[in-house]
Amino acid sequence: MRRPALLAFLALLIGSCAHAPPPGPSPATQATPTASIVQTAHPLATQAALKMLDAGGGAIDAAIAAQMVLGLVEPQSSGIGGGSIALYWDARSRKLTSFDGLATAPSRATPALDIDVDGSQLDKQAALRGGRSVGVPGTLAVLRLAHSRFGRLPWRDLFAPAIALAEDGFPVPAYLHALLERESVPRASADMRRVFFSADGKPLAAGTMLRNPDYARTLRRIADVGPERWLAEGGAAAFVAAAQGGYRPSLMVAQDLLDYRALEREPICGVFLVYTVCVMAPPAHGGQIVLQILQIAEARAGGRFDFSDPAFVHVFAEASKIGQADRRRYVGDPAFVAVPREIYSVDYARRRAAEIRDVAEQRASAARAGAEEMTSQLTIADRDGSVLTFTTTINLNFGAGLMADGYVLNNAMNLFPPAPLPGETIPNRLEPRKRPTTGMAPVIVLDAGGNVVAAGGSAGGGPIPDYVAQVLVEMLANGRTPATALARGHLTSFPRGKLQLEKDTEIGALAPALRARGHVVEEVRLLSGLGFIRREAAGWIGAADPRRDGDVAGR
Repeated sequence: MRRPALLAFLALLIGSCAHAPPPGPSPATQATPTASIVQTAHPLATQAALKMLDAGGGAIDAAIAAQMVLGLVEPQSSGIGGGSIALYWDARSRKLTSFDGLATAPSRATPALDIDVDGSQLDKQAALRGGRSVGVPGTLAVLRLAHSRFGRLPWRDLFAPAIALAEDGFPVPAYLHALLERESVPRASADMRRVFFSADGKPLAAGTMLRNPDYARTLRRIADVGPERWLAEGGAAAFVAAAQGGYRPSLMVAQDLLDYRALEREPICGVFLVYTVCVMAPPAHGGQIVLQILQIAEARAGGRFDFSDPAFVHVFAEASKIGQADRRRYVGDPAFVAVPREIYSVDYARRRAAEIRDVAEQRASAARAGAEEMTSQLTIADRDGSVLTFTTTINLNFGAGLMADGYVLNNAMNLFPPAPLPGETIPNRLEPRKRPTTGMAPVIVLDAGGNVVAAGGSAGGGPIPDYVAQVLVEMLANGRTPATALARGHLTSFPRGKLQLEKDTEIGALAPALRARGHVVEEVRLLSGLGFIRREAAGWIGAADPRRDGDVAGR
């Protein structure tokens, strides 16, 4: 389909959904096995990735093209102003590696976001939005590193789809329109109002053509000269100027961006049933929680992993609380903190599983309550069998509420907790150049023969580990397809002292039984943003979350 016709079709389709009811259990699916597959958070990003695969590119090339498009069409969730982590299975070497591109604290960071340079107390709002909340971004750096190791197509070619869409325009998704109507952050930013709102101050309607020429110019420059030179020749200065121009100006300097380095890390793998589940190492804590949930559930489930059974849901929820408690106690940036490997072991999980009682234990948590929707998930398998799962974020929706040259700045600094009390040890405490921990949890699953059988991850903020662990249980223990697993109702123990169940789902009906077990239960919307693929004998199948704009397609 030619581009104008495609855009017109998408405008009609998206516009017709603007006032539709919340999506039901009908994920975007690739049910017919294919040699390669792409799952992203938006159809246009999926098409950009497929274009790279069709041109002979691999999973890394496809992910870069998709991320550049997501920074345009899903700007509230991810982009080049944020941070990302990835697991990558290289089919040629049969080796798994991981890439850490998390945002970092500036070199002049204070002991907490609510503490000023002179030691005086700032208001708590400084931790949420505005300049002080902005971390040194890592997404471009980590994509550049991954491409230098495993890319097949020229760097410059990977930006063409996003540049064309930014210049020619794309139809505003219904999901983005709803967030623009609901959120106050974009309304408070002159730059965001100029891009996302009409002259009368109203959010651009779903289906309206949106253009972002500033973003096109930025991507064209990055494509032509590379991110390092782009930063050195004005990109870093523009980012810092935007961060210093907002509420509670940033302490960041341009050299912080020039000094940033993405890292390769050794993944951590654990056993669940007959599978090996591999996750990101610290400072990501999402994978640690996923492994603990799986291993604790296996130790206590008696072979019955049934989310319609309140007894199993109770065990799952308590395992999640244990994982959250352990990450607060042990996990931080390994450049600053020695994280004990024991917490990833089966023996440790069994000991923790024995602590679970029939009545819920309410554990203190620093988490903020409420459903969260930020972040984007990409999962790609190419024809050679290489697989990438990539979770990418600007943290809260619309990040810091600031833009530079057409893209949104992250507010990753609020992933650090308040300053510790005297004598208190907090592994994730704020320190200069430190990476905060994250609940993002991309996973790759290997069978007994060492072959990749599944991969994926989720958006959704703090509840991400629960979303991912639930899908893995459904797929690996219960044999469900990705589509069926993603459509099941969610639960999360992330908020303080509460068990949240996705309302209007089968799992929501368990609320009375779980309250009887001592849980403080809320039924809420849980929009997640999952994406998973699974290998079958004839090829890959996959699904994207029905709760958002996710998309999946194969070749």
